[in-house]
Amino acid sequence: MIAAVLVTHNSERWLRATLESIASQTRKPDSIIVIDDNSTDGTTAILADFGITPIPASTTSTDVTTRIAQNFHQGIREAKDADIVVLGDHDDIWHPTRVDRQAYLLGARNSDSDGDVKGVNTNRSTNTSVLMVASDGTLIDENGAATGGTLRTTFPVAADWNDLPANEQLAYALKHSLATGGASAIRPSYFAEQEIPEGWLHDRWWSLLATVRLGMLIDSESVIDYRVQGSQQVGLDTGTQAMGSAKKATSRAANFKVSVRKAKDLSTTLRAQCATPALWEQLSKARLLRHSL
Repeated sequence: MIAAVLVTHNSERWLRATLESIASQTRKPDSIIVIDDNSTDGTTAILADFGITPIPASTTSTDVTTRIAQNFHQGIREAKDADIVVLGDHDDIWHPTRVDRQAYLLGARNSDSDGDVKGVNTNRSTNTSVLMVASDGTLIDENGAATGGTLRTTFPVAADWNDLPANEQLAYALKHSLATGGASAIRPSYFAEQEIPEGWLHDRWWSLLATVRLGMLIDSESVIDYRVQGSQQVGLDTGTQAMGSAKKATSRAANFKVSVRKAKDLSTTLRAQCATPALWEQLSKARLLRHSL
C-alpha cells in the first residue's frame, strides 16, 4: 500500500494544482493523508473537493523548523501501516510517473514495471533494505515557469554517492543535505517510531537515519516541479550547500550553540541506529565538534 502525505497551511493558492497532479499519477496512491496546520483560508474547502478530510496538526511548538518536522512526523505516524509514503509539499507539482518510479526504487514493483530505472543501480533499488529515496526536482517560480535550476543545483550530491563505502556516505551526509522532503519517499514502518529532535527538519534527520542504517538511495531523476515562492517558511535559501567554505564557517560560528546541541543529537540518538562499528565511531561527539557540523 502506498500513501501520500502532505502538510498544509493556508495553501489555497497552490493546493488544487498539487492535488490534481497527484490524481493524475500513472500509479495512484492508495490514500492521501493531509496534516493541516491551522489554515484560515480556503484550504479545507479545496481538500473537501478532492474527498480529503485533513487531520489537525497536533504540534504546539513555536519554532518553525521543529513545527514543520513534527507535522510531517504526525503524517508518517498516521500512515505507518503503509508500505511506502510519498512525501509532498502543498505547492509542488508531481510529475505523472513519480509514485510509480519511487515505489519501484523502494522495492514495491508495479507489475507493469520492467527493465532498469534510468540513473539508478536497480540491483540495489529493488532491495527492501532501502529506507528512503531522494529524487531531484525542477525549480519553478510562483507562476509555474521553469527557472532553469533544479534541487540538485542548490543541494548538489556527489554523482557516485550510491556507490561510496558506508563511512564515506555518512561523512558526506553529515556535511551536506541529501534530501528535499517534497521530492522524497520513505518506508514509514521504520521512520514512524523515530522521534525527530528539536530544531531538525524531518528530511534532514530522516536522510541521516537512512544513511546510518545503510538504506539511503539518491535518485538523479526529477520527479516534481518544486515551486519557489515568497510565502515558504523553509526553502532553498536555508541551505549552505552552495556556499564557499569561508561562508559556511561563518554561518556555523554564528550558530555554535545549535551546532553543539546537534552534535549531541547525532552522537546519542543517531549513533544508536548505526549499522556498523565504523559508522558508530564517526559519530563520536568529539569528532563531530572537531570537524564542525
